[in-house]
Amino acid sequence: MKKITVLACVVWLLTTAWLQSISRSDFYTLWSIYTLAFATYAWLIFSRQSISLRNGLLLALAARVVSIFFTPLLSDDYYRFIWDGMLMHEGVHPMAYMPSHLIQHPEIAKVNEHLYSQLNSQNYYSVYPPVAQWIFRLSYEINGMRIGGHVLFFKLLLIATDIVITYLLYQLLLTKKQPTQRVLWYALNPLILLEFTGNLHMDGMMIAGLLGAVYLSGNKSVIWSSVLMAFSVLAKMLTLMLIPFMPYRPYWKRITLFSVLSFVLSVLIFYFSFGSHTGWIESVRLWFLTFEFNASLYYLAREAGYFIIGYNMIEKTGPFMAIITLLGIGLIWWRYISKKNMEWSKAMLMVLTLYFLMATTVHPWYLGLLLCLGILSRYSYPVVWTWLVFLSYSHYIDGGFRENYLFIATEYILLIAWMLWEWKLRKYQQTFDPYPLSSDQL
Repeated sequence: MKKITVLACVVWLLTTAWLQSISRSDFYTLWSIYTLAFATYAWLIFSRQSISLRNGLLLALAARVVSIFFTPLLSDDYYRFIWDGMLMHEGVHPMAYMPSHLIQHPEIAKVNEHLYSQLNSQNYYSVYPPVAQWIFRLSYEINGMRIGGHVLFFKLLLIATDIVITYLLYQLLLTKKQPTQRVLWYALNPLILLEFTGNLHMDGMMIAGLLGAVYLSGNKSVIWSSVLMAFSVLAKMLTLMLIPFMPYRPYWKRITLFSVLSFVLSVLIFYFSFGSHTGWIESVRLWFLTFEFNASLYYLAREAGYFIIGYNMIEKTGPFMAIITLLGIGLIWWRYISKKNMEWSKAMLMVLTLYFLMATTVHPWYLGLLLCLGILSRYSYPVVWTWLVFLSYSHYIDGGFRENYLFIATEYILLIAWMLWEWKLRKYQQTFDPYPLSSDQL
């Protein structure tokens, strides 16, 4: 490995560690160091003197081990993980009561007041589906009220999940006869390291389930593929809309069986896990009708509503944009089944891109799955977005929460410009690969 590559590795490792010691309220420092980490990442994987696959994977693992020694600073969601685990330990379903209700009615369950004070969602039902809830319960049974123990448990679990994702990406790239070096697009990406292992977001479970389902589909294992797809949906319901885009397209009996099994398994496990507790329905309603963060087209529609009517029309605009998204997904599905040259990874990438552009809320860690699909479909704009999306942390400048529309506009203008450039280039160069490998990387 050349000296300049060694230097880049050291800079990347130091900056990704430094990021985990910066509060999200210190946005300008956070953005500056993140940009440096991302620039080093881009050099390591895209330059002619880029890092080898073996060394890149070792570097990625080292960074995740270093992450174990940091407490999450960009997100405090893990307190809710512990809260939900505590409730299940006490025999109370997390979807049955809001935390604020339980703190006012101690006869229902014995809860920890200090833990309650750390929650950022005291007046909301839990939003986490069954797989996440099982993990929270297991962590509480092991760690009780030891916060550090929970953080360590979640970090180790997410490191293991990243290893699984990297392995599945490697196998799928081999199957698609694409350079396996691209797994480093995921393994070394600063956003993935920072948001998953660093700040304990559980999206990796969903990604691993989906990629595992796709991998098994190549072995014609419809039943086990359906089980993993259901696992993905039960980890985060985002992948529910991707079920019709699995690689069974030429085989109608298989895709029908897969879709039915995945859906039925998801519904049954969801029902037996949540039963008559309908708090999750309220959470979904709030998701589409109340929550707003780092949106793009929705913000334009909202401002149009302010201009025309004089108030925020999210209760109408949110469902309307959801309907448009569903129609768009239907159109993509029709193109997918009618065009043999559209691969499953590209179809899924298009679906998720449409969904995020129409969504009312796009947190940075949501892009993990988009990045994986970009790797498999040879699109680079998800990589670019994992850099630009960090501008959304400008909302937390000086410890408050106020959306900075200049930064949001910058994010989406640059993103869409890159997308248009890449799509136009691919239209005229069907064999386009913007990042060819040098001979010493193979």
